[in-house]
Amino acid sequence: MARAHKKQHGFTVLEMLVVLFIVQIIAFSVIVNLRPLMDYYRMTTFLRQLQVDTFYVQQVAMTNEVPVKIVFHPEQSEYVILRLGKTLSKRKYDDGLTILFGSGLTSIQYNEKGNISQPKSMFISNSKVTYKVTFQIGRGRFYVQEL
Repeated sequence: MARAHKKQHGFTVLEMLVVLFIVQIIAFSVIVNLRPLMDYYRMTTFLRQLQVDTFYVQQVAMTNEVPVKIVFHPEQSEYVILRLGKTLSKRKYDDGLTILFGSGLTSIQYNEKGNISQPKSMFISNSKVTYKVTFQIGRGRFYVQEL
């Protein structure tokens, strides 16, 4: 009795290489398109955290009726929240962000009434975009604008 062999169909090595090449191209294009998106999210995350911390500093200053300040250390990519010389919080931020101040001091101080003691502008930038953060005297609020 002779057995009938069925023809088995499979993929050749060449077909598998073509499919893998196409998958590699798709994966590469996704990675290239994610990099600007990641830069955007790093910047917006930093700005949101700065906003939350600024409101926190203002509330601590008003509640305890003592000056509280945010001191930036750009060379270490961090800022520290200080009350009466004691550290309340320390925040690290992405090394890709550059922070420059319009005036000489690299700190923002709120007085015991919750107002900023000195108006200040700071410029926050990454490889793609620059934002100007302006702290106004009076209410102690600030606003952000893209340059």
